[in-house]
Amino acid sequence: MFLPDEQLKKILLSSKMIDQATWDDAYANALRLNVPVEDILKERDIIAGHILYELVAKAIKMPYINLKTHDIPPRVMDLLDYRTASVLHAVPFEAQKGKPVKVACLDPLNKRTLKLIKSKLKRPLEIFLTGKEGFAFATRHYQKNVAEKIKKEVQRLATSKGKNTERISTLLVEYLYYTHPSDIHLEHLDDGGVIKFRIDGFLYDEFFVPDKVLDELIRLLCVNAHISHDAKNSADGRLAAHVFGEFIAFRVSLVPAYHGRTLVLRVINESSQKMSLRDHGLEETSIELVKKEIKKPYGLILVSGPTGSGKSSTLYSLVKMLNLQGVSIATIEDPIEYSIRHVNQTQVDLESGYTFVQGLRHLLRQDPNVIMVGEIRDNETAGITAEAALTGHIVLSTIHANTAVGTITRLRNMEVKPYLIGPTLNLAISQRLVKRICPYCREGYEVMKSLLDSMDGDTHVYTSFEKLRTVGLLSTNDYSALRFYRGKGCLKCAGSGYRGRVGLYEILKVDDEIQKMILEEKDEQTIQKEAEKKGMLTLFEDGLIKVISGETTIEEVMRVIN
Repeated sequence: MFLPDEQLKKILLSSKMIDQATWDDAYANALRLNVPVEDILKERDIIAGHILYELVAKAIKMPYINLKTHDIPPRVMDLLDYRTASVLHAVPFEAQKGKPVKVACLDPLNKRTLKLIKSKLKRPLEIFLTGKEGFAFATRHYQKNVAEKIKKEVQRLATSKGKNTERISTLLVEYLYYTHPSDIHLEHLDDGGVIKFRIDGFLYDEFFVPDKVLDELIRLLCVNAHISHDAKNSADGRLAAHVFGEFIAFRVSLVPAYHGRTLVLRVINESSQKMSLRDHGLEETSIELVKKEIKKPYGLILVSGPTGSGKSSTLYSLVKMLNLQGVSIATIEDPIEYSIRHVNQTQVDLESGYTFVQGLRHLLRQDPNVIMVGEIRDNETAGITAEAALTGHIVLSTIHANTAVGTITRLRNMEVKPYLIGPTLNLAISQRLVKRICPYCREGYEVMKSLLDSMDGDTHVYTSFEKLRTVGLLSTNDYSALRFYRGKGCLKCAGSGYRGRVGLYEILKVDDEIQKMILEEKDEQTIQKEAEKKGMLTLFEDGLIKVISGETTIEEVMRVIN
């Protein structure tokens, strides 16, 4: 709330909507949880949001608008672009010829904001107060309006002889700005085409388009990416675009399919190259463990998890930590995601016979200190990687395994001998990605004991809480006092309640006892029990930490571990 808490208290008490005791309790909880007191009042149904804002509007002699009940025409939304509305927390909702533009603001008393809006619109303004929920609801119209423009453009091209798909291309990039996808898929079906967006790991059918429109759009993107759009060949390239003054890069992959060419645009997030392990979601104790292990003169560090779980990003972060003066680093990747300064990066080329195995053999002749292998896919790669780690190199790679301890089983199944696994494997990291709660609309709620009881049978949640308390990651044993979090939906997250993703991690340190168990070929369950006894947090336990800290939801954690 833009008003000081004391002024808000005075308004509410004088309205007799709440009493002093209710305010004191809500205010104390707001301080404890470091959230606005208005959120506590609304969350506990002490006062409805629209009533709260109506009272405030009346007190400051300002009209109030509930944008949840107001349909805003696209032409009015277009008066103020998405980025400006996001920064200023203001949105126009009505504009009639010869009359002031009606603008809803979260802070209608901010003179600087009002001045900027007026300079943008160049028209007289009538300012209204609105609430956070209504503002978030209204600003979803930006995404909706762009989607409607894309559909209209598709219809126009489908019924005309024109082949210019430049406008659709531009609108798709703008739509990307609202939805934050990691990939855009352009695919032919048996009855037309579809454009899909992968958002926070999920692939959504966003737009259905006729074959001829999709073909022209694919042709345009291939030309811009400087690759052949011949339907008989696969091809890779890169392209870039600008939206709202921001630069966005894409990796382009074209593949011939049964119904026609399929094009996938991978959004290259250059900021992820600069991300640290902390940014990815590792806890401080885990970061210290990783730092200690990568300082060793040799050994193998493997990152496991399903496709799309962020393994490559973790590898890049490890390379960044090792990329110091006097350290020679070489990589063999498929493909090279980012260019890293002072690192000798090579890429797999199957047509010329340059495989991971061939690349490893060449790189070992160049005497690097650190080798990054994009993925261990077969027995031969696994064997050479382990041997390289045994002969004085730090080797980083990824492997498909469900758990950190499962990495050992996977290496065994790839016929790597125990005498190679035990002495070379320093760390096995298993990870998953969960959707991160949008920080702009996050709200807490009290955990019901019935929820924890229902989870306990599958996850042993109470045992996990006790373990976290024992190792100092949970400060209370009164689990009924815990709060979980969720996102209400806002402009920043396009109403989803989520924005971005964060990792869950399970890190196995291979110490002398674990090494001995590997050499003795103990089974996976036995090694798992020993690792947990030594303090290894499971994916679920790391997830609980992130749920309690408000980074993700309990639903997300349950989704990825099941």
